[in-house]
Amino acid sequence: MREWSSGVADAPRFVLVHKMTELPSLVNIKRSPEVSSVVSGSIRWLVRGTAALALVAAASWLGYAVSFQRGLDHLHVAAQQRLAVEAARLDGHLSRFEYLPSLLETSPSVLRLLGDPADAALQQSVSLYLKSINLLAGADNLYVLGVSGETLAAADFDKPGTPFGENLSYRPYVSEALSKGRGAFFGVGITSARAGYYLSYALKEGGVTRGIATVKVNLDSFERAWRDIDSDILLLDERRVAILSSRDEWRFRPMEPLSLQMHDEISRSKPYGNHELRPLRWTFVAQFSDGAARVTVENGAAYTVSERPINHGQWKLILLDDEAPTRQTALIIGAMSGLAAIVALLVAGLVEQRGRAIKQRLANQAALQAANDMLEIRVQERTAELRAAQDELVHAGKLAALGQMSAGMVHELNQPLAALQTAADNAILLVDRGSIGDARGNLTRIGELIRRLGRLTGQLRIFAYKSSSPLDVVSVEQAVAESLKILAARIKEGRVDVVTDIDANLCVVADQTRLEQLLCNIVANALDAVESVEQKSVLIRATREDGQIPRCRIAISNSGPAIAPDVLQRMFEPFVTTKPAGKGLGLGLMLSNHIARSFGGELRARNLMPRGAEFVVFLPLADPTEASNER
Repeated sequence: MREWSSGVADAPRFVLVHKMTELPSLVNIKRSPEVSSVVSGSIRWLVRGTAALALVAAASWLGYAVSFQRGLDHLHVAAQQRLAVEAARLDGHLSRFEYLPSLLETSPSVLRLLGDPADAALQQSVSLYLKSINLLAGADNLYVLGVSGETLAAADFDKPGTPFGENLSYRPYVSEALSKGRGAFFGVGITSARAGYYLSYALKEGGVTRGIATVKVNLDSFERAWRDIDSDILLLDERRVAILSSRDEWRFRPMEPLSLQMHDEISRSKPYGNHELRPLRWTFVAQFSDGAARVTVENGAAYTVSERPINHGQWKLILLDDEAPTRQTALIIGAMSGLAAIVALLVAGLVEQRGRAIKQRLANQAALQAANDMLEIRVQERTAELRAAQDELVHAGKLAALGQMSAGMVHELNQPLAALQTAADNAILLVDRGSIGDARGNLTRIGELIRRLGRLTGQLRIFAYKSSSPLDVVSVEQAVAESLKILAARIKEGRVDVVTDIDANLCVVADQTRLEQLLCNIVANALDAVESVEQKSVLIRATREDGQIPRCRIAISNSGPAIAPDVLQRMFEPFVTTKPAGKGLGLGLMLSNHIARSFGGELRARNLMPRGAEFVVFLPLADPTEASNER
């Protein structure tokens, strides 16, 4: 609201009203940052809450999934063990009766009946004979057929539902016995309406098939036993039709719809009697490579399915385990995982709150830290100067060690040279005197002294030149063993755990002595590396590495500290070492690399995680039979 007036006295009132109209905008300007802070804080807490809920949900799901999968794996293992037992029982039961049909070939009365199938008295006699045999064998039935398929005698000839007098030529086991000598068939008896497994055998006389002996095996006892166990079991035939089942509603039902060709074959051979053969309406949730699967049956229950082939692979024994107990256990573990995630989030919140307090305290010390930074810079400068001085001292130590090595070599050479001079002078005097025998002894002594000088200078020749000694077939296991014998005192004194893992009969093309020297250098460096750690261990592993060019891989790893990256790049250069001045010259690895290359191989180095280092020697492979022949 604005008020205008022509009087001068009204002017102050206009100014006051104008400023009051601007006051709300000034207040709004001051409150805008606070509103923004509240909004950003709310968004931040919303994001954190959403992330926390997602983490709890993920932990619950992961706990459930892992527990459920492990439960399924346990069910599968137990199912395979149970299937192995049931398969052995079934196969053993069937194999008991395989001999029975062929036994009738030795009966003269059976052969006479096949020669005169219309003789009623002979039919009665043979039927009684079959009945007596069957009482001892324990089969469901035993009977004899002519080549036309007509049943001439049967063990149950005097009982209702006997096949005696029936023509069974349409049964597959009849045609199989006539064509192959033996036959097998599972089916429902046409006259008895009882299912069984039929084994047939061609009865021959003089090489001519005269008839067929058939035994019927009853498998009902297995179904009765399966009903007493927790899991469900089915037996599928070659058409994947359930011929035995712990549940009556699953018997004589195929796993999937049968083809028209199968229906025609079934209508001819009649293996399932008058059953409708309605497919099992199972839904396969998952299928695995080992034959296991997860299915949902008609009533909606979920099962884990395991299978095992039996009867020479013609049938499959199926075991179903209910997943409900496993799923219930997995749900409990998933809930516990979610609770554990909530506890972890609460602990993380407390840690974060404490971290903020520490951060605030550190901010209060920023002024003091600024003063300390200047002092730290000065300390770093002085440290750099000290390091430079230390490097000069190390270099001087290297030169001193070289001088010591030269002095030691001169000392070792002076004695053989002096003895060599004396022996040569004496040899000249002995020749002048004609003492050829004594002169020969002096010359022999001179040869021994020369060989000693050769051994003393051998290491320097290896270092400076390529060795001219021929390469041979060397056993890696023997070279490693000899190297460890040389270092046995150091290993025992340092209490280092040395483990070897070497492939059998592994040989390389190398020189025995120089290969041992190479291994000694690397193992000695490994022993030096583990001196400062609590767990001292060295692993030597030698394997065959197949590739375009097969070669041997010898890896020597240690549990010591890692090698600095700048040192690792120059590891095989002369005078590069991490040892204190005076303890090592930095020539061992360079010499080892030189030896490996002289064998046609190479030497590599790398750091291991989380700690330790590994040196790997690659050498050409040799035929181990050559080494055994040479030995």
